[in-house]
Amino acid sequence: MTVLSRILPIPLPVDIAWDTLVDVDRWARWMPHVVESGWSDEAPLGKGRRLWFRLLHNERRPLVIAEVIGLRAGREFAYRPVGGDAPYLDGMEDVEWQWLLHGRQGGCSARLSVSYTARGGLPMVRELIGARLQILNQADNVLLALHSLAGGEGSTTVQAEA
Repeated sequence: MTVLSRILPIPLPVDIAWDTLVDVDRWARWMPHVVESGWSDEAPLGKGRRLWFRLLHNERRPLVIAEVIGLRAGREFAYRPVGGDAPYLDGMEDVEWQWLLHGRQGGCSARLSVSYTARGGLPMVRELIGARLQILNQADNVLLALHSLAGGEGSTTVQAEA
């Protein structure tokens, strides 16, 4: 399994950063690669709740239907695809996205991780030379967009984590 992570200090209190992350209906307003998004139902936030989003991916707009798999209020928000248009990530399966927030002086630290299993053969080559770089760029851009929402002063250097 491959795990790609990016971390950036965000000049927002944890509770405001958390509210921004779980307001899925507004993702398209600040996530550069999301063109539409929303919750699939009116259920309370919790594991098993479904969300959807359309990605801007290789000049396409595939739909991803996902399910919340990790939730610790104010700290962790994780989800994985359970339907939608496939393939939207060439050479990848068992994809999961995880946000972790940590309080720190002057705001919080946000970590976005994407984990997946690469399929063998030609799809694996496509993953190595294309999708991996695209995911890292998307993670960088999303963290920088979250930073900008706060009127972000200070460091805007996204840190990689192995």
